[in-house]
Amino acid sequence: MQNKLIKIFQRAKYSPGRHLADNIWFAITQRDKRMNQIKLWIFTLAGIASLLGFVPAFIRLSEDLAQSGFYEYFSLIFSDSRSILLNWKEFIYSVTESLPASGLILTLSLVFTCLLSLRYLMKQIDKSQFLYTSTKILSI
Repeated sequence: MQNKLIKIFQRAKYSPGRHLADNIWFAITQRDKRMNQIKLWIFTLAGIASLLGFVPAFIRLSEDLAQSGFYEYFSLIFSDSRSILLNWKEFIYSVTESLPASGLILTLSLVFTCLLSLRYLMKQIDKSQFLYTSTKILSI
């Protein structure tokens, strides 16, 4: 990239200062480093916030499942499986009706947010290590 900048200035018949291309490249890499650090902190904070929000959401989900009777319907699978096989459509309707949708959506969205921010966090860490090594190689 640095050699490309020098060639562009040479083709433009512009006589830049001795270190203009180096200064431009340094400014570009510094901006990329700063943006990567900002993204790294944003994804870290989003992951921590979703992880901290997961605990109360999971407690609420388990309480809602206990109040809705989901555990009673689910225990029928182990105690009375013959009647479930005969009336499987009604059983599925009863189980899905007893699921607390809001608590389930909240808990799963927090898990999804945590995993997604962890994924992007790993990408940013990998990218920042690449930028650090590339600028170190160029400065030598």
